Amino acid sequence: MRTIRVVDYLGTPCLLAPEKGETLAAELKIELQAQNHIQVDFSGYEFLSSAFLNHAFGQLCIDLNWDTKTFRQRVLITNMEEDDLEDLELAIDNAQTRRGLILRGENPDQYYSSRLPT
Repeated sequence: MRTIRVVDYLGTPCLLAPEKGETLAAELKIELQAQNHIQVDFSGYEFLSSAFLNHAFGQLCIDLNWDTKTFRQRVLITNMEEDDLEDLELAIDNAQTRRGLILRGENPDQYYSSRLPT
C-alpha cells in the first residue's frame, strides 16, 4: 500500500484551499488506478478546512462513484485530529447525498439553489 504524506505532497501544512484538495484528489485517483488501497497520512498539518476535505475526498467519492463503505475499504486516513476526522465524515456524507442526486439525474447545484430561501 502506498502512503501519500499530504503535507509533503502539497508542500504546505495549511490545507485550506479547495484547489489543494483537488490536487490531492487527482493524485489519489491516479494511485488508486494502480493499486487497490492507499494510505493518506496527515502528519504535520496545522490547519484543515471543510472546503479542502470536500474537494479532496467528497469529490473523489462522487467521481469514482463510491459509497462510504468503499471509501473506508480503499483509503486509510492516518494522523488526523479527531475533530477533523468528524469533518471528513461530514464531507463524505455530503458527497453521498450529491452522488444520490446525480444518480437520479438531478443537478445538485440546481437542486440546492432551488430550495434555498430567497
